[in-house]
Amino acid sequence: MWRTGPLKRIATWALVLFAAGLVATGCSSASGKESRAASHKAATVASTSTTATSSVPTMLPTPAPTTTSTTLSSAGLPISVQSDSQMQAEGNNGPTSSILMPTSCELVGTTVTASGTYQGGFAGNGYSRYGDVVELYVFTAPMPQYPPPGIVMGFSSVSTSPAIGGYGSWKVTASIDPSIGQPASCVVAAQPTHDEILAP
Repeated sequence: MWRTGPLKRIATWALVLFAAGLVATGCSSASGKESRAASHKAATVASTSTTATSSVPTMLPTPAPTTTSTTLSSAGLPISVQSDSQMQAEGNNGPTSSILMPTSCELVGTTVTASGTYQGGFAGNGYSRYGDVVELYVFTAPMPQYPPPGIVMGFSSVSTSPAIGGYGSWKVTASIDPSIGQPASCVVAAQPTHDEILAP
């Protein structure tokens, strides 16, 4: 039987060991490549995540809306009742205005509001027969060329003035024209809306 010499056996074992080393080196190289690929992928994902995060705009709190308020000027004006002589001078032949007892006259912006009650707390049927309503006049202060009570700045509308009659209180409003001047006084009167109507 042919026998292998010692040198040939040594050479054979060397080849075997060399081959095994190549296999191990190949595996190690492949493992290193896979490890490097995984590391590169992780870095890419992290970079993409950072970029996506940084691209999201920062949400700042919305400031509260600024509000402004406007306060209209207000003032209390002196108020009186039209006398019988003044009523007659204007052709008002209805019941006397003295039934009215004004309590206040307030200016707010360009609107004047007068309030009051009735003399003795009651207005008789005589006023309803004439269709009397409470009429409000607003005057400027007297001037040399305009004696008292002054210039009429505004007066109430007959259609919105309260009717006189019965128990209770009354309230009437009028709009003024500020271009005429500064309001200084108010006057209320019992104003008929038609001729006296008598019961049949």
